[in-house]
Formats: sequence, C-alpha cells, structure tokens
Amino acid sequence: MGKHERQQIEGAERIIVKILNAQKLNNADKENVWFEHALALAKRVKGDFPNIQEAKHLGNRYDNIGDILIVSDNGQFFIEIKMSASPHGTGTKANISQDALTENNLFVGKPKSWSEFRDKKGHEKIVDGLLNKFPKYPKNILKIENPPSLRGEKARYLRKLAKNKKRVAVKILNNIHGVDKAEKIEYLNYLKEQKQLSEMIKRFFVLIKLGVHRKDELKELMGDKDFFDLAENLLVYYSNLHEGKILISKEDVGKKIKDILGKSDDFRIIFPNSLTHCKLIGFRGNLTQPLLQIVLHWKNIAQGIMTPCLNIFDLTARD
Repeated sequence: MGKHERQQIEGAERIIVKILNAQKLNNADKENVWFEHALALAKRVKGDFPNIQEAKHLGNRYDNIGDILIVSDNGQFFIEIKMSASPHGTGTKANISQDALTENNLFVGKPKSWSEFRDKKGHEKIVDGLLNKFPKYPKNILKIENPPSLRGEKARYLRKLAKNKKRVAVKILNNIHGVDKAEKIEYLNYLKEQKQLSEMIKRFFVLIKLGVHRKDELKELMGDKDFFDLAENLLVYYSNLHEGKILISKEDVGKKIKDILGKSDDFRIIFPNSLTHCKLIGFRGNLTQPLLQIVLHWKNIAQGIMTPCLNIFDLTARD
C-alpha cells in the first residue's frame, strides 16, 4: 500500500471517529476518496453501539490492536476498518515478510528461510540467464546498472511483449515461472521435514487474525504471552462496493478466535504435495479446522521476478 493511499485510509478512520463523537466534518474530510465508505461504516457502528461515550483513533501503534477504540456503556471495544472498492475485497488476509515462517520461531532450531534457500539455489542468476535469452532489449533498459532494477525492467518489457503474443517473450516468462514453481515446492518439502512448535504456530495464527502483519510487530508480539487478552473485544467492519451501493458487514474476531482456540488443542502447518502453498490447521483428536492458507508469492511483474512475500488467505468464514 502506497503512502498516499494509507493517508487516505487513516483519514477515513478519523472521519468515522469524528462522526461517532458528534464532531463537525471539514471540507478536507469530504474530499477523502473513502468518504462515503466512512459515512456508511460510522452509521453501522452507531447502530451497533447506541450508547458510545467516546471514540478514539488509535493509528499504527504496537500497544494495541484495531484502528478505533470504542468506549460504551457495555465496555471497551477495538474496531478494525477494512474498506474495498470491490464486491469481495477481503479474500487476502495479509501480505507479510517472505521469511515469516522461519523468522517467527514456528519451527525447532533455525531452518533455512525462503530467501536463504533461493540464494543457495542461485535463483537470481538463473532468472538473469533466462531473461538474457531475449536478444533485443531497448538501449535505455540495457543502460541500467543496478542489477535488480535491470532485471525488473527486462521482465516488464517481456511482459508487454507477452501480452501481444510474442512467442519468445511468453516462453522466457513461462520458463522463469516453471523454475520458480519448482523451487517453491522444493522449499516447502524442506520445511515439511522440520519439527514444528504448536504453541508458536497458535500465536502466529492469532496475530495474523488480529491484523498484526508488519514484520517488526509480529516479531515483538510473538514473544508476548499476554497478547491473547487483546483478542477478546476486537470487531472488524468491512465496507464493499457492489452495484453502486456500499455494503457493510461485521466480523466478531475476538469471539471467533476464542471459539477456534476452544475447539483446537494443537496447531500445525501441513504441506500439500506439489503445491506452492501450505496451510495452518487447528486439531483436536481426529477433528481438523483449516485456518490460514499461506502462499509463496511474488508481488510484482510475474512469479519469480520481484518482491517475494507470503500471501495469506483467511480460511475461517466471515459471518
């Protein structure tokens, strides 16, 4: 998410707080791109909490969850806001650090991270070799001296050609995708052999579900046993645009986490064969509950090229 987009979203959160506190809105508030979403969300929150004493904007802080604190006659509640211009904008729960599976102590010892694994495989060298099979890049691209930037611009150029059915470009990108897919599967097979720590996997799930996605926040809170208390009163409100109308839905994350933890006494990561994702599962005896799907992913251009990350999908149904 870009800085300007984040500012617009934080501005919308502050608009909601103003409305809940019966404060006057200014012209800048009304020009926010998420203004209509903020109005609809504030209306729904007021309906759910008719006796609000105070609303506070929390922002990005380590010592809390959610975006807004509601103080009402019924106690204190944390609210997280998710706004989307699409009808179903909640599928991807998070994009997190590419090495989050190993840097958060989910496994015994210190298994190789995905980035270390790729380095040992010579991933970048292989990709560069495949990109160099194209004979005629524009001179402005070939003048680039920074290797990652050069790799990215070559790939972008080939992607444009591939959209126009240029065979050689399609073949090169497909070959890179094939190499990357094989590496991902090999890495997940490697992780499959590592001994897992159920307690840390449980904490990881809860934090992801709570919306804690930044690398530094995850690392800090994974070692804090008291963070479970934060989960009890968290509500997530979603606004989605569908056929010109803003639809609002709510997820009681605190209740859902409590129910899941009550139904599972063991948490593990399973690795389906020949796929580029793994799944975080809750177990109790022979009963299982899929919780998260974790996909090895590249954000930019094409798979195998730029900005590796973990794409996380929430497998617990939203009410």
